[in-house]
Amino acid sequence: MITPRVQPINEPRWFEPHELFFSLTDEKGVIRYGNRVFTRVSGYPEHDLVGKPHSLIRHPDVPRCVFRLLWDYLDAGKTIAAYVKNLAADGRYYWVLAVVTPCRDGYLSVRLNPSTPYFEAVKAAYAETLKIESSVECIDGKQAAIDRSLPHLARMLADHGFKSYDEFMRTALKAELEARGELTVAGDPPVMSDAAGADRLVELHASLERLNEHLQGVFESLGVFERLSSQLTTKQRAMGELAPSLNILALNAHIAASQLGEEGAVLSVVSKSLGERSKEADRLIVRLMERMEPVCDAARGVAFEVEVAQIEAQVCEAFARELLDDGETVSPGVTLSLDELISELCERVRSVLRTLTQLRIDVESMVTAANDLIGRVVQMKTAQLNGKIDVASRSGAAGFNAIFEDIAAIIDEARTDCSDSIELLASTRDQLDDLLKLEGPLEAELREARYETDAIVSVAGH
Repeated sequence: MITPRVQPINEPRWFEPHELFFSLTDEKGVIRYGNRVFTRVSGYPEHDLVGKPHSLIRHPDVPRCVFRLLWDYLDAGKTIAAYVKNLAADGRYYWVLAVVTPCRDGYLSVRLNPSTPYFEAVKAAYAETLKIESSVECIDGKQAAIDRSLPHLARMLADHGFKSYDEFMRTALKAELEARGELTVAGDPPVMSDAAGADRLVELHASLERLNEHLQGVFESLGVFERLSSQLTTKQRAMGELAPSLNILALNAHIAASQLGEEGAVLSVVSKSLGERSKEADRLIVRLMERMEPVCDAARGVAFEVEVAQIEAQVCEAFARELLDDGETVSPGVTLSLDELISELCERVRSVLRTLTQLRIDVESMVTAANDLIGRVVQMKTAQLNGKIDVASRSGAAGFNAIFEDIAAIIDEARTDCSDSIELLASTRDQLDDLLKLEGPLEAELREARYETDAIVSVAGH
């Protein structure tokens, strides 16, 4: 168990549902800056936080394996969202959902006030996982405790229906942002102060407000990516069974036709044609399925990236307001933090736009592949009907009827699956087109935010 520097007491420290706070650390997790909400909620003045390891606020109720998971993601250059219980200077605690990402000179952690059922489930999971860690650690040490508790936490997530931590954190972050949106009330516009650079801060705040409005529009459209991912995964399984089933039936028909001698010549040709068409369809299905998996991954990934962009934009806006509320000339150290926040936000939003553009290209490619597959399915249907007609004219070939009926059922199902997929892909393509119309406004606000931030940094540097 982690030994805290402060004796914990079982009392929470409150912060408002709309409040966001952040901290910047170096690559070793040493705090470089934290905004005013962070210092207030943690109970530490800024000079007691800067230069200290972030573990200063680590609460012993959080299993070690959670921090191992966090560092595994960060070391891989990936963003992670995790529920964390923190320890304040007075021993009280506060829970957050932390979104942590690698940034220019280390790591950025943005925290919000959690309120969804996922949060309640995690608290129970952490308590059980901590028991396992404690029992193992006292005998075999910290590493063994983590090695035992991390798979246990994964199993608990699986019991709740999550295949991976990625899937869990994406779902939880989306739910928390939706809940936060319902609880957050728009505040009054920031007050103009006489401090140097205040006019630039007002412009920056306004630009970030507009950026957030555009990102909210993208956030509200995330359902299209969830539907695309889940429905394509289902279709992928169904189509994967198509070609093998047809190959077996075509082979059975060919064997049966050969037993009829000259009487089965036409049926033999039909069965051979079905076999060739099924092999062509198999190649097309493999090509389509090869495209499906990365598109499903991209659809899930871009939704998470949009959510992270939204929370980063919101904390930038909150920080600009905080600096305006202070009414003092912004120091060079603070402007460097603002600059780093804006830089990370710009890169994140542009990454989202690049992914949306590529996803649009990939979806169009899948529409083409699915249409090609339908063409082969139509050819198989024609061959099946020719076989059925020939069966009807031959008294000795009645046994073929059942085979051709089975083939017809599979072909009809395949055509339905292809048509459903094309409809889904076309709908997704149209919605992507609508989302990409926001590229211009988003880029305009990013350029404006970057311009105002550079101006603020320039003023503070003189």
